[in-house]
Amino acid sequence: MSAQKIGILLPLTLGLLSAFGPFVTDFYLPGLPEMAEYFKCPPSLVQMSLTMGMLGLAAGQIFLGPLSDKYGRKPLLTISLLLFIVSSMCCVFATRIELFNLCRLFQGLGGAGAIVLSKSISTDLFTGRDLARFMAVIAGINGVSPVLAPVVGGIVLSFTRWQGIFVCLLVVGVVILLLSAFLKESLPPQRRQQRSLAHSYGNLFKVFRNPVYVYNMLALMFSAFVFFAYIASSPFVLQEMYGLSPLAYGLCFAINAVGVGVGAVMLPLFKKPQHCLYLGAAMLVLFSVATSLVLHFRLNVYVLMVSYFFLVLGFGLIQTPTTTLAMDSERDNAGSASAILGSMMFLAGGLASPLVSLGNMLVSVGIVMTTGAVMTLLMAFLLSRQKLS
Repeated sequence: MSAQKIGILLPLTLGLLSAFGPFVTDFYLPGLPEMAEYFKCPPSLVQMSLTMGMLGLAAGQIFLGPLSDKYGRKPLLTISLLLFIVSSMCCVFATRIELFNLCRLFQGLGGAGAIVLSKSISTDLFTGRDLARFMAVIAGINGVSPVLAPVVGGIVLSFTRWQGIFVCLLVVGVVILLLSAFLKESLPPQRRQQRSLAHSYGNLFKVFRNPVYVYNMLALMFSAFVFFAYIASSPFVLQEMYGLSPLAYGLCFAINAVGVGVGAVMLPLFKKPQHCLYLGAAMLVLFSVATSLVLHFRLNVYVLMVSYFFLVLGFGLIQTPTTTLAMDSERDNAGSASAILGSMMFLAGGLASPLVSLGNMLVSVGIVMTTGAVMTLLMAFLLSRQKLS
Protein backbone atom coordinates (compact mmCIF):
# COMPACT_ATOMS: atom_id res chain seq x y z
CA MET A 1 0.00 0.00 0.00
CA SER A 2 1.25 3.52 -0.80
CA ALA A 3 1.35 6.05 2.02
CA GLN A 4 0.01 8.62 -0.44
CA LYS A 5 -3.22 6.69 -1.16
CA ILE A 6 -4.63 6.30 2.35
CA GLY A 7 -7.69 8.03 3.78
CA ILE A 8 -8.00 9.74 7.13
CA LEU A 9 -9.45 6.89 9.23
CA LEU A 10 -6.35 4.66 9.18
CA PRO A 11 -3.73 7.27 10.18
CA LEU A 12 -6.13 8.88 12.67
CA THR A 13 -6.88 5.59 14.43
CA LEU A 14 -3.27 4.35 14.41
CA GLY A 15 -2.05 7.78 15.50
CA LEU A 16 -4.40 7.72 18.49
CA LEU A 17 -3.41 4.14 19.30
CA SER A 18 0.28 5.04 19.24
CA ALA A 19 -0.51 7.99 21.54
CA PHE A 20 -1.46 5.75 24.46
CA GLY A 21 1.94 6.52 25.95
CA PRO A 22 1.04 10.21 26.41
CA PHE A 23 -2.49 9.21 27.46
CA VAL A 24 -1.13 7.03 30.26
CA THR A 25 1.74 9.31 31.33
CA ASP A 26 0.95 12.94 30.45
CA PHE A 27 -2.77 13.34 30.99
CA TYR A 28 -2.73 13.39 34.78
CA LEU A 29 0.62 15.14 35.31
CA PRO A 30 -0.96 18.44 36.47
CA GLY A 31 -2.75 16.50 39.21
CA LEU A 32 0.32 14.84 40.77
CA PRO A 33 0.83 17.43 43.57
CA GLU A 34 -2.90 17.34 44.44
CA MET A 35 -2.85 13.53 44.47
CA ALA A 36 0.00 13.53 46.99
CA GLU A 37 -2.24 15.56 49.29
CA TYR A 38 -5.31 13.40 48.60
CA PHE A 39 -3.57 10.11 49.35
CA LYS A 40 -1.55 11.72 52.20
CA CYS A 41 1.70 10.30 50.86
CA PRO A 42 5.09 11.68 49.79
CA PRO A 43 5.61 12.76 46.15
CA SER A 44 7.80 9.71 45.52
CA LEU A 45 4.81 7.36 46.00
CA VAL A 46 2.69 9.40 43.60
CA GLN A 47 5.54 9.39 41.08
CA MET A 48 5.56 5.61 41.51
CA SER A 49 2.20 5.62 39.70
CA LEU A 50 4.11 6.87 36.66
CA THR A 51 6.56 4.01 37.08
CA MET A 52 3.77 1.44 37.42
CA GLY A 53 2.02 2.75 34.33
CA MET A 54 5.23 2.60 32.31
CA LEU A 55 6.09 -0.87 33.60
CA GLY A 56 2.65 -1.96 32.40
CA LEU A 57 3.33 -0.34 29.03
CA ALA A 58 6.66 -2.18 28.83
CA ALA A 59 5.52 -5.63 30.01
CA GLY A 60 2.30 -5.53 28.00
CA GLN A 61 4.15 -4.95 24.75
CA ILE A 62 6.50 -7.88 25.41
CA PHE A 63 3.52 -10.12 26.10
CA LEU A 64 1.22 -8.96 23.31
CA GLY A 65 3.68 -8.45 20.45
CA PRO A 66 4.41 -12.16 19.80
CA LEU A 67 0.76 -13.06 20.42
CA SER A 68 -0.25 -10.68 17.63
CA ASP A 69 2.25 -12.30 15.24
CA LYS A 70 0.51 -15.63 15.80
CA TYR A 71 -3.17 -14.72 16.28
CA GLY A 72 -3.52 -11.44 14.37
CA ARG A 73 -3.71 -7.80 15.36
CA LYS A 74 -7.38 -6.93 15.75
CA PRO A 75 -8.56 -9.42 18.45
CA LEU A 76 -5.71 -8.44 20.78
CA LEU A 77 -6.33 -4.75 20.11
CA THR A 78 -9.95 -5.09 21.25
CA ILE A 79 -8.96 -6.93 24.43
CA SER A 80 -6.30 -4.33 25.22
CA LEU A 81 -8.67 -1.41 24.84
CA LEU A 82 -11.27 -3.08 27.06
CA LEU A 83 -8.63 -3.61 29.76
CA PHE A 84 -7.64 0.06 29.52
CA ILE A 85 -11.26 1.16 29.93
CA VAL A 86 -11.92 -1.05 32.98
CA SER A 87 -8.65 -0.13 34.72
CA SER A 88 -9.30 3.59 34.12
CA MET A 89 -12.64 3.19 35.89
CA CYS A 90 -10.88 1.48 38.82
CA CYS A 91 -8.40 4.38 39.07
CA VAL A 92 -11.33 6.77 39.59
CA PHE A 93 -12.54 4.89 42.67
CA ALA A 94 -9.16 4.06 44.26
CA THR A 95 -8.94 5.27 47.87
CA ARG A 96 -5.37 4.22 48.69
CA ILE A 97 -2.19 5.00 46.79
CA GLU A 98 -1.22 1.31 46.74
CA LEU A 99 -4.51 0.37 45.04
CA PHE A 100 -4.23 3.29 42.66
CA ASN A 101 -0.71 2.27 41.63
CA LEU A 102 -1.91 -1.30 40.99
CA CYS A 103 -4.70 0.03 38.78
CA ARG A 104 -2.11 2.08 36.93
CA LEU A 105 -0.17 -1.11 36.20
CA PHE A 106 -3.22 -2.63 34.49
CA GLN A 107 -3.96 0.64 32.72
CA GLY A 108 -0.45 0.50 31.30
CA LEU A 109 -0.95 -3.13 30.23
CA GLY A 110 -4.08 -2.12 28.32
CA GLY A 111 -2.37 0.85 26.71
CA ALA A 112 0.57 -1.34 25.72
CA GLY A 113 -1.53 -3.32 23.28
CA ALA A 114 -2.56 -0.15 21.48
CA ILE A 115 1.04 1.05 21.14
CA VAL A 116 2.63 -2.21 19.96
CA LEU A 117 -0.18 -2.99 17.55
CA SER A 118 -0.16 0.48 15.98
CA LYS A 119 3.47 -0.04 14.91
CA SER A 120 2.86 -3.65 13.87
CA ILE A 121 -0.15 -2.73 11.72
CA SER A 122 1.86 0.08 10.08
CA THR A 123 4.68 -2.34 9.27
CA ASP A 124 2.17 -4.87 7.89
CA LEU A 125 0.85 -2.29 5.44
CA PHE A 126 3.90 -0.27 4.36
CA THR A 127 7.57 -0.72 3.47
CA GLY A 128 10.65 1.46 2.93
CA ARG A 129 10.05 5.16 2.36
CA ASP A 130 6.28 4.63 2.42
CA LEU A 131 6.68 3.30 5.96
CA ALA A 132 8.81 6.33 6.88
CA ARG A 133 6.21 8.71 5.43
CA PHE A 134 3.33 6.97 7.19
CA MET A 135 5.25 6.89 10.48
CA ALA A 136 5.75 10.64 10.09
CA VAL A 137 1.98 11.11 9.53
CA ILE A 138 1.24 9.06 12.65
CA ALA A 139 3.89 10.98 14.58
CA GLY A 140 2.21 14.25 13.60
CA ILE A 141 -1.15 13.01 14.91
CA ASN A 142 0.57 11.49 17.91
CA GLY A 143 2.28 14.81 18.58
CA VAL A 144 -1.09 16.46 19.26
CA SER A 145 -1.86 14.20 22.23
CA PRO A 146 0.99 15.30 24.53
CA VAL A 147 0.09 18.90 23.66
CA LEU A 148 -3.59 18.48 24.53
CA ALA A 149 -3.29 15.98 27.38
CA PRO A 150 -1.78 18.18 30.13
CA VAL A 151 -3.78 21.23 29.02
CA VAL A 152 -7.05 19.28 29.23
CA GLY A 153 -5.84 17.82 32.53
CA GLY A 154 -5.19 21.33 33.88
CA ILE A 155 -8.60 22.53 32.67
CA VAL A 156 -10.32 19.52 34.25
CA LEU A 157 -8.56 20.27 37.54
CA SER A 158 -9.97 23.79 37.40
CA PHE A 159 -13.49 22.36 37.67
CA THR A 160 -13.09 19.09 39.52
CA ARG A 161 -10.54 16.93 41.30
CA TRP A 162 -7.94 14.58 39.86
CA GLN A 163 -10.51 11.77 39.46
CA GLY A 164 -12.08 13.74 36.62
CA ILE A 165 -8.91 13.27 34.58
CA PHE A 166 -9.33 9.50 34.71
CA VAL A 167 -12.97 9.80 33.70
CA CYS A 168 -11.68 11.61 30.61
CA LEU A 169 -9.20 8.78 30.00
CA LEU A 170 -12.05 6.28 30.20
CA VAL A 171 -13.97 8.27 27.56
CA VAL A 172 -10.86 8.41 25.33
CA GLY A 173 -10.58 4.62 25.58
CA VAL A 174 -14.21 4.15 24.54
CA VAL A 175 -13.85 6.51 21.55
CA ILE A 176 -10.73 4.74 20.28
CA LEU A 177 -12.38 1.34 20.76
CA LEU A 178 -15.22 2.50 18.50
CA LEU A 179 -12.78 3.85 15.88
CA SER A 180 -10.72 0.65 15.90
CA ALA A 181 -13.85 -1.36 15.10
CA PHE A 182 -13.54 -0.01 11.52
CA LEU A 183 -9.97 -1.26 11.09
CA LYS A 184 -9.45 -4.37 8.98
CA GLU A 185 -7.15 -7.17 10.07
CA SER A 186 -3.71 -6.31 8.63
CA LEU A 187 -2.09 -9.71 9.19
CA PRO A 188 -3.96 -12.44 7.25
CA PRO A 189 -3.67 -16.05 8.49
CA GLN A 190 -1.17 -17.08 5.79
CA ARG A 191 1.31 -14.42 7.00
CA ARG A 192 1.07 -15.28 10.71
CA GLN A 193 3.57 -17.29 12.70
CA GLN A 194 2.63 -20.92 12.03
CA ARG A 195 4.79 -22.48 14.74
CA SER A 196 4.03 -22.83 18.44
CA LEU A 197 3.44 -19.90 20.79
CA ALA A 198 6.73 -20.75 22.53
CA HIS A 199 8.46 -20.25 19.18
CA SER A 200 6.70 -16.90 18.80
CA TYR A 201 8.09 -15.73 22.12
CA GLY A 202 11.46 -17.15 21.15
CA ASN A 203 11.42 -14.73 18.21
CA LEU A 204 11.69 -11.92 20.73
CA PHE A 205 15.37 -12.71 21.14
CA LYS A 206 16.11 -12.95 17.41
CA VAL A 207 15.98 -9.17 17.04
CA PHE A 208 19.02 -8.83 19.31
CA ARG A 209 21.13 -10.53 16.63
CA ASN A 210 20.55 -7.57 14.34
CA PRO A 211 22.96 -4.70 15.24
CA VAL A 212 20.97 -2.13 13.24
CA TYR A 213 17.87 -2.95 15.26
CA VAL A 214 19.77 -3.04 18.57
CA TYR A 215 21.50 0.33 18.16
CA ASN A 216 18.25 2.02 17.12
CA MET A 217 16.38 0.40 19.99
CA LEU A 218 19.03 1.49 22.52
CA ALA A 219 19.13 5.03 21.09
CA LEU A 220 15.35 5.28 21.53
CA MET A 221 15.59 3.75 25.01
CA PHE A 222 18.24 6.15 26.30
CA SER A 223 16.52 9.16 24.74
CA ALA A 224 13.32 8.07 26.49
CA PHE A 225 15.33 7.95 29.73
CA VAL A 226 15.92 11.69 29.24
CA PHE A 227 12.36 12.44 28.16
CA PHE A 228 10.68 10.64 31.04
CA ALA A 229 13.04 12.25 33.54
CA TYR A 230 11.62 15.53 32.25
CA ILE A 231 8.03 14.22 32.45
CA ALA A 232 8.34 12.89 36.01
CA SER A 233 10.11 15.94 37.42
CA SER A 234 8.45 18.84 35.58
CA PRO A 235 5.17 18.93 37.61
CA PHE A 236 7.11 19.41 40.84
CA VAL A 237 9.80 21.66 39.35
CA LEU A 238 7.34 24.01 37.64
CA GLN A 239 4.49 23.93 40.18
CA GLU A 240 6.24 23.63 43.54
CA MET A 241 9.63 25.24 42.82
CA TYR A 242 8.56 27.86 40.26
CA GLY A 243 5.02 28.37 41.60
CA LEU A 244 2.97 27.67 38.46
CA SER A 245 -0.71 26.68 38.73
CA PRO A 246 -1.87 23.31 37.33
CA LEU A 247 -3.37 25.04 34.28
CA ALA A 248 -0.23 27.14 33.70
CA TYR A 249 1.86 24.00 34.03
CA GLY A 250 -0.35 22.24 31.48
CA LEU A 251 0.13 25.11 29.04
CA CYS A 252 3.90 25.07 29.54
CA PHE A 253 3.99 21.31 29.05
CA ALA A 254 1.89 21.69 25.90
CA ILE A 255 4.31 24.25 24.45
CA ASN A 256 7.18 21.85 25.05
CA ALA A 257 5.17 18.96 23.62
CA VAL A 258 4.95 20.92 20.37
CA GLY A 259 8.71 20.43 20.20
CA VAL A 260 8.25 16.65 20.28
CA GLY A 261 5.64 16.81 17.53
CA VAL A 262 7.72 19.13 15.35
CA GLY A 263 10.79 16.93 15.69
CA ALA A 264 8.78 13.78 15.00
CA VAL A 265 7.44 15.00 11.64
CA MET A 266 10.76 16.36 10.33
CA LEU A 267 12.06 12.98 9.13
CA PRO A 268 11.00 13.45 5.45
CA LEU A 269 13.18 16.59 5.32
CA PHE A 270 16.34 14.52 5.72
CA LYS A 271 17.97 12.57 2.91
CA LYS A 272 18.42 9.56 5.21
CA PRO A 273 16.65 8.72 8.51
CA GLN A 274 19.96 8.29 10.34
CA HIS A 275 20.87 11.92 9.65
CA CYS A 276 17.77 12.97 11.59
CA LEU A 277 18.86 10.70 14.43
CA TYR A 278 22.38 12.16 14.58
CA LEU A 279 21.07 15.72 14.85
CA GLY A 280 18.57 14.75 17.54
CA ALA A 281 21.22 12.97 19.61
CA ALA A 282 23.55 15.99 19.47
CA MET A 283 20.71 18.32 20.53
CA LEU A 284 19.77 15.99 23.38
CA VAL A 285 23.27 16.18 24.86
CA LEU A 286 23.55 19.95 24.45
CA PHE A 287 20.22 20.79 26.05
CA SER A 288 20.44 18.15 28.80
CA VAL A 289 23.55 19.98 29.97
CA ALA A 290 21.82 23.35 29.50
CA THR A 291 18.78 22.21 31.52
CA SER A 292 21.06 20.93 34.29
CA LEU A 293 22.75 24.33 34.54
CA VAL A 294 19.46 26.23 34.48
CA LEU A 295 18.08 24.12 37.34
CA HIS A 296 21.31 24.28 39.34
CA PHE A 297 21.42 28.08 39.25
CA ARG A 298 17.59 28.45 39.52
CA LEU A 299 17.45 30.72 36.48
CA ASN A 300 14.27 32.39 35.23
CA VAL A 301 11.39 30.07 34.28
CA TYR A 302 11.44 31.41 30.70
CA VAL A 303 15.06 30.33 30.32
CA LEU A 304 14.07 26.91 31.66
CA MET A 305 11.20 26.68 29.16
CA VAL A 306 13.50 27.44 26.21
CA SER A 307 15.92 24.74 27.35
CA TYR A 308 13.06 22.26 27.88
CA PHE A 309 11.69 23.00 24.40
CA PHE A 310 14.90 22.24 22.53
CA LEU A 311 15.54 19.21 24.75
CA VAL A 312 12.24 17.59 23.75
CA LEU A 313 12.71 18.73 20.13
CA GLY A 314 15.85 16.59 20.13
CA PHE A 315 13.83 13.66 21.49
CA GLY A 316 11.26 14.14 18.73
CA LEU A 317 14.00 14.08 16.09
CA ILE A 318 15.20 10.74 17.51
CA GLN A 319 11.83 9.05 17.92
CA THR A 320 10.70 8.64 14.30
CA PRO A 321 13.99 7.58 12.61
CA THR A 322 14.88 5.04 15.31
CA THR A 323 11.40 3.49 15.07
CA THR A 324 11.47 3.46 11.26
CA LEU A 325 14.98 2.01 10.93
CA ALA A 326 14.43 -0.59 13.64
CA MET A 327 11.06 -1.80 12.32
CA ASP A 328 12.19 -1.83 8.68
CA SER A 329 15.20 -3.99 9.62
CA GLU A 330 12.98 -6.62 11.33
CA ARG A 331 9.76 -6.68 9.33
CA ASP A 332 9.62 -10.51 9.34
CA ASN A 333 9.22 -10.28 13.13
CA ALA A 334 7.23 -7.06 13.22
CA GLY A 335 5.19 -7.87 16.33
CA SER A 336 8.21 -8.95 18.34
CA ALA A 337 10.32 -6.06 17.08
CA SER A 338 7.59 -3.57 17.98
CA ALA A 339 7.17 -5.17 21.40
CA ILE A 340 10.86 -4.89 22.30
CA LEU A 341 11.12 -1.38 20.90
CA GLY A 342 8.17 -0.06 22.87
CA SER A 343 8.86 -1.98 26.06
CA MET A 344 12.47 -0.80 26.29
CA MET A 345 11.32 2.78 25.85
CA PHE A 346 8.85 2.60 28.72
CA LEU A 347 11.18 0.51 30.85
CA ALA A 348 13.63 3.40 30.61
CA GLY A 349 10.82 5.72 31.66
CA GLY A 350 9.96 3.49 34.60
CA LEU A 351 13.56 3.66 35.78
CA ALA A 352 13.94 7.40 35.24
CA SER A 353 10.82 8.39 37.21
CA PRO A 354 11.99 7.29 40.68
CA LEU A 355 15.61 8.29 40.04
CA VAL A 356 14.73 11.97 39.62
CA SER A 357 13.25 11.93 43.16
CA LEU A 358 16.49 10.86 44.82
CA GLY A 359 18.09 13.55 46.95
CA ASN A 360 17.88 17.10 45.62
CA MET A 361 15.58 16.92 42.58
CA LEU A 362 17.26 19.86 40.90
CA VAL A 363 20.54 17.91 40.93
CA SER A 364 19.24 14.40 40.25
CA VAL A 365 17.25 15.54 37.20
CA GLY A 366 20.38 16.94 35.60
CA ILE A 367 22.38 13.78 36.27
CA VAL A 368 19.68 11.47 34.86
CA MET A 369 19.11 13.60 31.75
CA THR A 370 22.79 14.05 30.91
CA THR A 371 23.57 10.35 31.40
CA GLY A 372 20.76 9.29 29.07
CA ALA A 373 21.70 11.89 26.46
CA VAL A 374 25.37 10.85 26.33
CA MET A 375 24.38 7.19 25.94
CA THR A 376 21.99 8.14 23.11
CA LEU A 377 24.81 9.90 21.28
CA LEU A 378 27.03 6.84 21.76
CA MET A 379 24.37 4.56 20.20
CA ALA A 380 24.02 6.96 17.25
CA PHE A 381 27.79 6.81 16.74
CA LEU A 382 27.78 2.99 16.83
CA LEU A 383 24.89 2.95 14.34
CA SER A 384 26.86 5.21 11.99
CA ARG A 385 29.42 2.41 11.65
CA GLN A 386 26.78 -0.02 10.37
CA LYS A 387 25.91 -0.36 6.69
CA LEU A 388 22.46 1.16 6.19
CA SER A 389 20.40 1.56 3.03
